[in-house]
Amino acid sequence: MLGLWQGRPPVQYTEPSCYHAHCKGEKSAVMLTRRPLPYGRPPFAEQAATNLAPGLQPKLMSPKWANPALVSALVGVVLGFGFAWVLFTAFVQDGENLPEYFTGTGQNGSDLPPLYDERIVRTVFETASPAVVEVHTVVQFGRRIGDGSGSGFFVDDQGHIITSDHVVEGAREITVRLSDGRELTAVKLGHSQHDDLALLKVDPDEVSNIRPLSFADSDEVFIGEMAIAIGSPYENRNSLSLGIVSGKERSESNIQRADSFTGGGGRAITDLIQTDAALNPGNSGGPLLNAEGEVIGVNSSVRVQSGVQIGVGFAVASNTVMQILDELKNPGQFTRPWIGLNGRSVEDLPGGSGSVGTDSGVYVVKTCEGGPAELADIKDDYLAVILSQGRGVSGRGDIIVGLNGEPVSDWPSLLSAVNDFKVGDRITLDLIRNGDRMQADLTLAKWQDNCL
Repeated sequence: MLGLWQGRPPVQYTEPSCYHAHCKGEKSAVMLTRRPLPYGRPPFAEQAATNLAPGLQPKLMSPKWANPALVSALVGVVLGFGFAWVLFTAFVQDGENLPEYFTGTGQNGSDLPPLYDERIVRTVFETASPAVVEVHTVVQFGRRIGDGSGSGFFVDDQGHIITSDHVVEGAREITVRLSDGRELTAVKLGHSQHDDLALLKVDPDEVSNIRPLSFADSDEVFIGEMAIAIGSPYENRNSLSLGIVSGKERSESNIQRADSFTGGGGRAITDLIQTDAALNPGNSGGPLLNAEGEVIGVNSSVRVQSGVQIGVGFAVASNTVMQILDELKNPGQFTRPWIGLNGRSVEDLPGGSGSVGTDSGVYVVKTCEGGPAELADIKDDYLAVILSQGRGVSGRGDIIVGLNGEPVSDWPSLLSAVNDFKVGDRITLDLIRNGDRMQADLTLAKWQDNCL
C-alpha cells in the first residue's frame, strides 16, 4: 500500500513521456515516494500509550458533525434546494435567467439543438440525402478523354441541380446518379467561374418524387453551429460528414480545390463559409446543411499546404447561390461586374496601414487600361509597386474607403459590395487622395480577365 510506511527507499515507476503513435516506446522516470498517512497514530503510539497512567491515556473522539445521519441530512437539504431552484427558474421565471445556450433559437424560431445529437443528424440525413446526387462527367483534353465526379443537389421541382462549376467545367457528357441508384442524363445551363457555381437540369418527370432542398439565410449563420456535409467523396455516394461552422466571410487567394482555386481570372470568391466538416475530392457541389436541414452553402474547396489537405473546408454561401440562381437558368457564362482595377487591402500593404495614413480601405495598385476606374480618373501606384518589386508603395495611389456611402474595409469587402450590382449600374466610390476625401462615379463593366 502506497504511503503507509517510512524508512523504505522511493519506488521508481516508468511511464510513457508521450502517448502519440510517433513516440511509442519512449519512457521517462517518475519518482514516487512512500509517505506516512497524515492521520492515525504512528507504529510506536500503542507502546507509548501503555506507559501513561490510566487516567492520562488519550481518548479518540469523533466530531459531532461526522455523525452519518447528520451528514446524510445535510446532503439531502442541499440537493433538494438545488432541484427546487432549477424548477423555480425553469417554470416560475419562464427561463428568463437561463443561460443563452438554453434559450437560443434557430433561423426558424425553434430552439437551438445541442452541437451533436444523433437523432438530429440522422433526421437531416434521411430527409436531405434523397435530393443529393452524384455527378459524373466525361471531359476531352485534345485527343484524350477523361472523366470526373462530384456532387450536386436539387433546388426546385423543375429538375434543376446546383453544383460546382469546376466539377462540370469542359464536360462533354454529364450524368447524375440519384440516391436510389438511377442514372439520368443532365444538361448544363448557366455557370459562373467567379462563384464556382453551375446549374444542371434533368427531366423533371423523372424526379417528381424528390423533395428539393431549401436555402437558409447565410448572413444569419453563426460560428459554432452544426454543419453537415453530404456528397460523394471518391464516388462514395451519399456520404455524410459532420462539423461546425468555423468562420464566415472568408476570401483568400491561397484556398485551393482539386485543381486550382481563385475564381475566374484570379478573381477571389467572397463570403465563403469555413467548416471543419471533412471535405474530399467528390464533395464539391454538395450541400453544407445546418441542423434544420437547410442549405447554408455549396461545398467548393479546401485549404492545401504542400499538396496536403489540412482539414479546413470552404463552401459558397447560400445567399450567393440565391443571388444568381435565376441568372444561371440562362445557358452560358454568368459574368460578375467589374470596376477595372486591382487593389490590395490597406492592412496587407508592405509598410502596414501607417504607410498610407489610414487603417482600412483598398489601396489602388493598378487601374486597367480602358476600364471603368481609369475612365473615372482613379489614380494608381503601379509604377512604384513595379520598381519596388512589390515590396513597397509610394502612397500616391487612391484609397477606396466606401461604395455608395457604405464603408469598405478591405479588398474582399469591396468585391462583395460590387457583387450586389449588375453590369451597367452606376456606383460612387469614396476615396482618399493625398489625405483629402473625394468621390468618383463610374459605370460597372463585365469582368475582364486580361488585367491582373
